[in-house]
Amino acid sequence: MPSNDPLDSLELPAGVRLSLLPPVNRRLKRPPPQWAVWLGPDRVGVIEQWRVSSASATFYRATATHPGTGKSIPLESSTNLAERVDKVLTAWRDPDRFVYRNSRD
Repeated sequence: MPSNDPLDSLELPAGVRLSLLPPVNRRLKRPPPQWAVWLGPDRVGVIEQWRVSSASATFYRATATHPGTGKSIPLESSTNLAERVDKVLTAWRDPDRFVYRNSRD
């Protein structure tokens, strides 16, 4: 029987690991999983699984952490978990590409 764990078939880049975070809402019977993304000793972001009730696809919402300020950098969602891991790493390495700046600043 195939596993429902999305991490079973995921190949991570060298030095990267995902760790399952505790549920944010313990009232839900089956809260969607969230993973911290680690690059060596640094926590570089979070990936959250979510579903649209009318769709069969599973989505992954990624948030990177700015290495200089520690602020969250929201990233777009995707159905591809490996792609979200790569996007978190890219945003952490080059946060200025992903940080919104007001044109009046």
